[in-house]
Amino acid sequence: MNKNAIVEIAQFKLVAGVSEKDFLQEAEVVQNNFLEKQRGYGYIDRELLKDKDGQWVDILHWNSMEEAHKAAEVMMSDPATQDFMQKIDPSSVKMLHLEVVKKY
Repeated sequence: MNKNAIVEIAQFKLVAGVSEKDFLQEAEVVQNNFLEKQRGYGYIDRELLKDKDGQWVDILHWNSMEEAHKAAEVMMSDPATQDFMQKIDPSSVKMLHLEVVKKY
């Protein structure tokens, strides 16, 4: 990871009634049919985390802020991401884009 890399952090809860199994299925679709296609266009890797209270955190690493923002724009209209996004409660979403200052 380069020192100018960007860490994108999306914190959210699922829509009431959405099962973890269904959400994880859609997360795989996004990974395979959207994010993997962004390799070479700035995407590095991803981690998906969950706490005991149902709070999720999706962490993505990008080569630059420009590439992270461009992918976010494309993601909003890409057919491969629509079912995934519909399972997330939009009122719960908190987004951060942070520049890597130092990696140990």
